[in-house]
Amino acid sequence: MLLAGKVCSAAPALIPLPQSMQLGTGVFTLCPPQAVAGVPVKATTKILTDTTSKATGQYLAALLLKSTGYEFEVSASTSAIAVKDAILITTVNSNATLNSEGYELTVSPDSVVIRAPTSAGGFYGVQTLLQLFPPQIYSVQPAINVTWTAPCVFIQDQPRFAWRGFMLDVVRHFHDKQEVKDCLDTMAYHKLNTFHWHLVDDQAWRIQILQYPRLTSVSAWRPSIDYGLNPRATPYYDTNGNYGGFYTQDDIREVVAYAAARHITIVPEVEMPGHSTAALLAYPAVSADTNFPINLDVINYHYDVYSPATPGTFTFLQNVLTEVMGLFPGQYIHCGGDEVSSFIWNTNAYDSAQMQTLGITPNGSASVLQYQSWFSGQIANFLASKGRTMIGWTEIEYGGVLTNAALMDWINGSSSQAVNAATNGRPVVMGLNAYTYMNYLSYTNQAVEPPSQSGTLQIDTMYNFEPVPTNLPAAYVTNILGAQGQLWGEYVPSRLNMFFKLYPRLCALSEVLWTPAALKNYTNFQQRLVAHKQRLDSARINYDHTNLVQIGSWSSTTINTNGVTNSWDVSSYVTNAGEVDINFWRNTGNSSLNINWVALLENGVEIDRDVHTGTATTTPIIPIYILHVPARKRGATYTIRANMAGSGGTNGTNSTGTVYMPNWN
Repeated sequence: MLLAGKVCSAAPALIPLPQSMQLGTGVFTLCPPQAVAGVPVKATTKILTDTTSKATGQYLAALLLKSTGYEFEVSASTSAIAVKDAILITTVNSNATLNSEGYELTVSPDSVVIRAPTSAGGFYGVQTLLQLFPPQIYSVQPAINVTWTAPCVFIQDQPRFAWRGFMLDVVRHFHDKQEVKDCLDTMAYHKLNTFHWHLVDDQAWRIQILQYPRLTSVSAWRPSIDYGLNPRATPYYDTNGNYGGFYTQDDIREVVAYAAARHITIVPEVEMPGHSTAALLAYPAVSADTNFPINLDVINYHYDVYSPATPGTFTFLQNVLTEVMGLFPGQYIHCGGDEVSSFIWNTNAYDSAQMQTLGITPNGSASVLQYQSWFSGQIANFLASKGRTMIGWTEIEYGGVLTNAALMDWINGSSSQAVNAATNGRPVVMGLNAYTYMNYLSYTNQAVEPPSQSGTLQIDTMYNFEPVPTNLPAAYVTNILGAQGQLWGEYVPSRLNMFFKLYPRLCALSEVLWTPAALKNYTNFQQRLVAHKQRLDSARINYDHTNLVQIGSWSSTTINTNGVTNSWDVSSYVTNAGEVDINFWRNTGNSSLNINWVALLENGVEIDRDVHTGTATTTPIIPIYILHVPARKRGATYTIRANMAGSGGTNGTNSTGTVYMPNWN
């Protein structure tokens, strides 16, 4: 039983931890095990719903069909009480003390009842119910010989915060709509309800705007993958070899609907006035730099901002935002506002004149902050006139509190902006970089991780994050809507990499945002996480495995300075078609290992080769090699072969190292 923050060893390993749970006697049997996966079988257990909960019942039936192989009939019901051999999901006679996302879950030996004030609460009750079954309930194909039982429990639950979010940057590296949907699915499993979609930045523009087609024809593409990453980490190249992609408006509508079916609101981000290089490459007339070069090659070397005072700028931005609002029905539109240091405003004729009109002296950083504050206020006013609310990063408050916008505070150590905004009655979402940036390394040992931005965010730090600033007066605590995790994309080129960086850290954040602070216990969370990782495995959600597979090694006796080819058997590790990553890491010595190419062989025949120069030193230089298995053959032998040579140091071969087969790129 879970009561007053204590959990006995027999309690189910639920993440996030519910508010209260009482264990009963016995188990509920969903359906018999299947000995052979094949044609779907009709389940004797039915799913009953009221009208409000019908979509949730259909969601549950679809998921259960994939994992159990049983077809569950979803039927309408007006029943307010348990029904034998049925899962009842209803809003009838719900507990009035629960908030709009709360629920009660009763599992008895012959029935299940999920009762909630709204369909959202019923949906979260389903997520908890799923975790009561064996982890194979999340399998993407029917699991055989699994006993589909759940322990009898009574759970009463509701979230601590209303904003339980995650931000995905798809600008630095594109993720197609299916990868975004996969991300939304995993958010739903963890009761997260806000997806912050970072669609615009210096490196690319990812959303189709019909009135301005060059935003995607020009600004959705760049010459290369950048950031020193392996180009084979992503498939998103056009026929000319340019890297990128964008979402059509139909794509956006499809993803928005998919999210809504999972009770997730999407908050789009269109950066302004800074981080706008990509847009200004397409439409330089609204740039603050009148000499801004119209050249795609400079996109990563020259950063520019909008000129608020140039005729046509606000018309351009308002037209863009109007189309964005037409695609995203949520209350909040994110307009960025971070890292704007455009001293060019002080010298731009239009902007310097506008500053003087506003009583701002164009004289340096102070004038920039005041001018940006004015600009943000104008954008917020426009959104407010359309019934929406602007939200922006910490810096929108540097020129003073915006009384018509919400704040997303990201700069650790500057929570005064959050406190000022909250005490002025403004909504605040906490996203402090030291606690929520999952683009940072998970460990201090870089050997076990793919390239990442500098900085470390270990899972215990994320779990112990407290979103409410300690110096915020109690009367204003309700203005802290919640918090979210950020995944900036510079070093996130693929779905594998995305999930590796997200999980299990996002599991920890889900508990921060859902579970009352008094019930949190990191030791207990770690214990529950052991079982939860089995769920991630079943759902084929890649996650951060601290133990990497070592397939080989090198030393002075196995390399020379002229180059040798070494081979390692990886047959037992190649279990599916798809990507195979190989990484080289130097452990000791003062010589480097240069890798010329790495190949994958199937039954002794080469099926793929990654040719690029990598160097394994204390700081590896593109040492990750990416290979692909088109279709795994049963009983086949798979071999990794690498051509490599020692260099530098004492004699060119003074090094030892490890060859890893990680599950990230």
